[in-house]
Amino acid sequence: MPVRKRVLDDARHQAIRARYRIGSEIRMARLAAGLRQADVAARAGHDPSWLSRVERGIGPGVSVEDLVVVGAAVGIRVWIAAYPGGRRLHDAPQLQLLRRLRVLVGEAWTWAYEVPVPLAHDLRAADAVLRRYDLTVMVEAFTRLADAQAQLRSVALKARDMGVPRSVIVLSATHANRRAVAEAAEVVRTDYPISGRAMLRSLRAGEDPGGSGIVFA
Repeated sequence: MPVRKRVLDDARHQAIRARYRIGSEIRMARLAAGLRQADVAARAGHDPSWLSRVERGIGPGVSVEDLVVVGAAVGIRVWIAAYPGGRRLHDAPQLQLLRRLRVLVGEAWTWAYEVPVPLAHDLRAADAVLRRYDLTVMVEAFTRLADAQAQLRSVALKARDMGVPRSVIVLSATHANRRAVAEAAEVVRTDYPISGRAMLRSLRAGEDPGGSGIVFA
């Protein structure tokens, strides 16, 4: 199955699961409040059969507004959240970046590619994870920093959710990327304080780099 189709199919299944979950929570809140379907449906401007379908998670035409309004009618707040989704290693330049980093680092580490974030229904994955004894380092490769602050922060959040204390961002060694990193200096100082040279030196030696950093390759 092509990567893009697999990602979209996963997203559709996630939407179905979310619809069932929210519908079930609406039903439980309604029952706990002692409300009838007819009463809640009338508040939301629909008939009881519509609300029954919502509660059973079989209303594919239900809008976000509908869910928020029905939730309010039974005393719960429905929130829709968004966060960076998963990338897949289908970009040849991105793969080349990882290969160049592996050459620079050497074979002191065991490499694993496209390692999923260990959270239920989370579609994100680390581009690579390096392991040596009890040390773990996450690697993310970007050929271009279009929004440096957002991209760097997203990697930091992914490392947190992966439970990995160290991460390396490998970037194409272009003037545009160097300028983008310089402009995101505050984020770099906070989340990626280890210099590229120090990072490579530690990784080549199979040692803990002591923090996260950015490497140009």
